[in-house]
Amino acid sequence: MEEILSTDVAEVEALSTEETVEAVAADEAVPKKKQRKPINQQKLQDNLWGWIFCIPLLVGTIWFVYSAFVMAVMLSFTNYEMGGAVTLGDVLAHLGDYVAAPTKLNADGLPIPGSGVPDPFIWYKRVFTTQIENKFNEMGIYLFNTVFYMIGIPIGMILSMFFAVCMSRDIKGGNVFRVLYYIPCVASTISVVYTFRIMFNTAGVINQMFGSSLEWLNPTSGLTWNKVVGSQSTNLFMADAYWCQGFVSKIVIIIMSVWKGLGGTIILYVAGLSGVNAATKEAAQIDGANGWQIFWKVTMPDLYPTIFYNIVTSVIGGMQVYMEPVLLFGEHYNTSGYVSLVYIYGLNTVSRDVTGGNKNPSAGAAYGMVLAVFIFVLTLFQFWLDSRKKD
Repeated sequence: MEEILSTDVAEVEALSTEETVEAVAADEAVPKKKQRKPINQQKLQDNLWGWIFCIPLLVGTIWFVYSAFVMAVMLSFTNYEMGGAVTLGDVLAHLGDYVAAPTKLNADGLPIPGSGVPDPFIWYKRVFTTQIENKFNEMGIYLFNTVFYMIGIPIGMILSMFFAVCMSRDIKGGNVFRVLYYIPCVASTISVVYTFRIMFNTAGVINQMFGSSLEWLNPTSGLTWNKVVGSQSTNLFMADAYWCQGFVSKIVIIIMSVWKGLGGTIILYVAGLSGVNAATKEAAQIDGANGWQIFWKVTMPDLYPTIFYNIVTSVIGGMQVYMEPVLLFGEHYNTSGYVSLVYIYGLNTVSRDVTGGNKNPSAGAAYGMVLAVFIFVLTLFQFWLDSRKKD
């Protein structure tokens, strides 16, 4: 009797287990509805206010940067001359209005629009073919000036690194020195240029220090290397004023740019140095590394992101230099940067272009697009070098 009861109980348990398994399988087969998480009202409100504050920046960026860029690209393929503001309707109306290929040159050797075949790339061709005084490629001269000014980038990086390391140490008055070095960054460019005009004037303090009367600020003085060394060579480098006076004048721009930008770079390096792993430096000291080894093997690797950021932003800013040369020397091919060509051809009412002195945004846009390509390729190259270093 007991055996029969135990058998019945086992069968009942087996059946109940099978039913349970089937019920679980059935429950798993039916997809469960996802439960909606309760809305966090505070988080929603914070996100809403965040987007409200971002709207002016987004609208301004889209309208004044991206829309302007698209209009500039379209303008560079047209022949639009303006007497007032450029509107989107004006650009669209002139999209098919290409300028005819030039057939003549004016007194300065610049192309004059003639009765040729309309060419949408005519402005881009002129960017690479226009000459100054029938001997210098115009774009090459202005681009050379811009690249020459970028010599100040490595100079500024080294000096700012040196001062940042000094300021990161526990010395009295460290914060005072940081403020003093940052003052040139907050000073207006006009005031800085005026100060340097006084310093580098013919009778200024710089010439008094060297006992000379060099015309630092006169790109048309006619100073040549022949005059400097007392030579009679007919070599272009020795006899042409561009290579000598242009060099002398550009040195002033480099000194001013390094001095004015030093403070901002120092602040970034000081912030980067504060993030260097102190434990790693201490371990290196225990292992017997000296200060120079610690700087190159520990500090520099940790500081690399800051260095890379400074290099990229400095190169982009250096390629767009405009105000400093123009304020110091005026518009002159001995000293002006590439951006001056955008102004001369696109915005200057007394343009050297071939359009009778009218503003020609189409030509200026073409010069601007070429510069944008240069900066884009240069920036991509820097990021490519950075990726190779990480690999």
